[in-house]
Amino acid sequence: MADQPAGSQGQYGGLLEHVREMCAGGASYLRVRLTLAGIEAKEALLHFGIIIGLLALAISVIVFGYLFLCIALTVLIAQALGVSPGWVILALAVIHFAVAALAAIIAVMRLKTAVFTATLDELKKDQQWLNRT
Repeated sequence: MADQPAGSQGQYGGLLEHVREMCAGGASYLRVRLTLAGIEAKEALLHFGIIIGLLALAISVIVFGYLFLCIALTVLIAQALGVSPGWVILALAVIHFAVAALAAIIAVMRLKTAVFTATLDELKKDQQWLNRT
């Protein structure tokens, strides 16, 4: 019995002792793995938080850049054509609304496209097989 691990009674402990040790070992293993997963989850949360923050910054800068571009184009077009900037702004607004409407129409058309068709077909086959047996 001297070469057995500490806390283990080997063949003399009985079935319940072996089951208890096995459960304790499994619980210890699970605790260590969950602790590691918790540490990695915190690191991943920080990692993805930074990525989301950088993406939000990039999107906001792009939006402001686009806004400034539209303002500059409005002024340049108004000067080139010799018209009031109000009319150029109106024309740019109409163009933007037309593009937005086109994007919405395409999105609605794409919503009507069936998804998961192969999976649904397989589930129907499974249901038919279950109903036959």
